[in-house]
Amino acid sequence: MNGAMLKKRFLDLLPPPLPSDWEAEENLEQLTDLPDHIQDLILQQVQAIWPVSNSLCYSYLACAATALSCLSEEQISPWVAMFLDIYEKEGLKAAQAFMTDVENNYLCQLRGETGIRLDEVIPRLQPYAKGIVNKPITLEESSSLYTDTARIFLPAKLTLLPSAAENFLLYKLMITTQLALINNRTYEMVINIDSSLGQTLREKYKSDLDQLMIEDFWNIFPEPRLAEDLFTLAEGLRIGEQMAADFSGLWGDTAGLRRELAKQRQPLASLKGKSRVVEALSLYLLTGRIDQASGLTNQHLGRIITELSEPARTASDSAIKTAAIYVLLSNIKLPYKPVKPLPYLGRLQPAAAHQVRRQERAETKKKFIEALAAILANNQQPTAKSQSEDNDTGETPARLNSDDAAALLIAPGQKDQTEPPSTADQSESSQLLIIDGPEIEIPEPLKELAAEIKADLGLVPNEYISAAHGLAGKGELPKNIGADSDGKSLHGAITYDEWDHRRAGFRKDWCILNEKKIQPVKGTFVKNTLEKYRGQLIKLKKQFEMLRCTERLVKRQRDGDDIDLDAVIESISDIRAGRPGSEQLFVRLRRDDRDIAVMFLIDMSSSTEGWVGEALKEALILMGEALEVLGDRYAIAGFSGMRRSRSDFYQIKDFAENYNEEIKGRIAAIAPQEYTRMGPPVRHATKILQEVDAKVRLLIILADGKPEDYDDYKGEYAIEDTRHALIEAKAVGIHPFCITIDQQAHDYNAHMYGEVNYIFLDRVSDLPLRMPAIYRNLTT
Repeated sequence: MNGAMLKKRFLDLLPPPLPSDWEAEENLEQLTDLPDHIQDLILQQVQAIWPVSNSLCYSYLACAATALSCLSEEQISPWVAMFLDIYEKEGLKAAQAFMTDVENNYLCQLRGETGIRLDEVIPRLQPYAKGIVNKPITLEESSSLYTDTARIFLPAKLTLLPSAAENFLLYKLMITTQLALINNRTYEMVINIDSSLGQTLREKYKSDLDQLMIEDFWNIFPEPRLAEDLFTLAEGLRIGEQMAADFSGLWGDTAGLRRELAKQRQPLASLKGKSRVVEALSLYLLTGRIDQASGLTNQHLGRIITELSEPARTASDSAIKTAAIYVLLSNIKLPYKPVKPLPYLGRLQPAAAHQVRRQERAETKKKFIEALAAILANNQQPTAKSQSEDNDTGETPARLNSDDAAALLIAPGQKDQTEPPSTADQSESSQLLIIDGPEIEIPEPLKELAAEIKADLGLVPNEYISAAHGLAGKGELPKNIGADSDGKSLHGAITYDEWDHRRAGFRKDWCILNEKKIQPVKGTFVKNTLEKYRGQLIKLKKQFEMLRCTERLVKRQRDGDDIDLDAVIESISDIRAGRPGSEQLFVRLRRDDRDIAVMFLIDMSSSTEGWVGEALKEALILMGEALEVLGDRYAIAGFSGMRRSRSDFYQIKDFAENYNEEIKGRIAAIAPQEYTRMGPPVRHATKILQEVDAKVRLLIILADGKPEDYDDYKGEYAIEDTRHALIEAKAVGIHPFCITIDQQAHDYNAHMYGEVNYIFLDRVSDLPLRMPAIYRNLTT
């Protein structure tokens, strides 16, 4: 193609607004001398790149010809998909850098000769991490390596080692080391100022703190970063020795890897003073040898190595080492310039860990107070025995008085070393709880919570007991924990991929979804609806009651409700023919219980304003009334949003909630919101349904038109993403079905849902009565 034809073909592929003629000509100039089929091959990718970034598309055109000198025609599409992923995660410059070196950045990776990306190996690494630590742990991308004890943050890509296999092994070493920090309670280190180390630090550095946590410990030294790095190395040595014992295979496999990492560090000769010493200690941890280029005399160096190598059982032992080595380095006058942390150890982040601990402590406190309050609320009538009365069961009550500031709950089998010996010996059989008189049996979940609190704080604080006592006095537990009147997010944001048909791949972590709970409203809507459909509702309940279980006749049974004539005739024939007759001569009526879970996913976009107000909410009220008779498990949720950064998923009724006045109030509160980005809520609804144990799981979507959002989520792109989300649901055993009222929906709904997975309603007013009938057909 000549320049004019090439420009026309290029512009025909682009959505408006189009670039100027001169801009198109300038960026296409380098393609004019290529063969026609190569020009076509390059332009085929433009539709996938241009909507993401115009600048990225121009960069692609600039280097596509060079790339094709290395790539086969089949490889260009996966190559484009990869640099689009990099653009969305790391930005334009990172994507441009990736595409300019096809050999090293793409082909070598295909051959397993270079680094690997975290998102490619998380499916293998996540189960590995969960198998090591006895608490939920997730792996996430970050610019640096560390853990906050709930998550491990890892580099998005590793290229430190020659092969993908070695970089994968380095990921495992990073994860195992961070988990070892958690298991060995590094972040829980506390130094009491009354201890010998605490008194020495107070006198030397004039600290006025009563106790020192990790960051407090670093900050009392004149050079906090030096103290931090020394402590991290001391902990790294302690953790490494523990890993060598517990994970000997991994530790042995990574010995060569650690030596290779040591070669990549800054030469000791380029460092001065304390920085050179700390780097020498870092090399010691990597290789097990000390470099004589550390700049210290053999005697001085020997003392430091001796201090570092002293056996350490706890993080406090590492703190003692840190203080001793810090003193040995104090005669070096040059200020400390931090060196790079060890690649598998990273930097400690105690502030993040303490924040997670506070959150976990608050959640445990809330659960304990609610659990204890529930017990107290159900035991309002005193049943106490006198303390002097014999306990016939041999069980010793655990006494929790609301005036006792040192109240304790002890789980069976655990002794409290702070109690007097006689009480501690008896605590193994503690099964009862006494608060201000009443004697109450302690259920197992409460014992576990109490044991968890005691392990963390040493006792169950009196305020926990008092709070439970007060909550029980109110006669009810708090409702809608996590919800608020402003409809703010119930949990942290959840990210979902989005399917881009133009590149036949996902845009990774592209959409941010927030769960919200609709606040119930009071009014006459529910009452009016029940009155309006009173006659139909009576008929509807009878129909649904008949569906409660299915009945079928099972023939050829040894006993049953009636005679199986066919079996009797065959048996007589067999006997006359000289063969033994069958004893299975009866018919039995068998009733099969339903095992169905359904989620109703409601379009709450602004385009539904005309019909959400009446027909949809009426239909949901009728379905709720009918399903209460039927007994099927169901949930109701709505969705709306604005751009990919804010997809809202409104919880109206979850599977664990009963249909009651509050749920009716939430249905009445449904109102149109913003736009219709369907992919993320469909994926989230699928995730919720996957967690429900049922033979049949349905996702019924009620929408009024095409999926569409304020940004580029429109047309074919939006339809294909929604279609792919529904395919994902089908792949995990969820059955999607759409009820739509869009007058133009026939063509694209057949493509999105399949020929038998949607129904079109001509009149909105039909919805309240058609919806129960549709549900009956879907579930019978």
